[in-house]
Amino acid sequence: VFLVGKDFGASPAYLFSILHPERVLGVITLGVPYAPPGPSMLHKYLPEGFYMLRWKEPGRAEADFGRFDAKTVVRKVYILFSRSELPIANENQEIMDLVEPDTPLPSWFTEEDLSTYGALYEKSGFRTALQVPYRAVPDYLEARQILDATINTLIHI
Repeated sequence: VFLVGKDFGASPAYLFSILHPERVLGVITLGVPYAPPGPSMLHKYLPEGFYMLRWKEPGRAEADFGRFDAKTVVRKVYILFSRSELPIANENQEIMDLVEPDTPLPSWFTEEDLSTYGALYEKSGFRTALQVPYRAVPDYLEARQILDATINTLIHI
């Protein structure tokens, strides 16, 4: 198979190719370069208020999101991630505080979209959305077979 992964989908693509090299003909990723297994270096290179670090901390995003209904959280997330700058909160601020209540939705995200996604997250909550990309990464990085893997790569820039 050829695997394609974007953003958080890149890590599972890399992981699959490491664990099943006989099944993979190629891997294409966007947004996240391969990083050797080992302790996370996020804290070393990212500011303390960066959204990924905040949401990685168990309970922090839940408390932040819990101040609002699901539709408001979805609104704020889509506004935050449609901006050109990355969401970085100050020391006494949470990520959801970075969006003013009167900020308009991005032009490509309609009120109907917001209602649909808000209703879905109202039913499911945000646990899986936080667990999979932000909190599950270290679990597989520490696996012995991954630490010992040799990866043949061709990098094209």
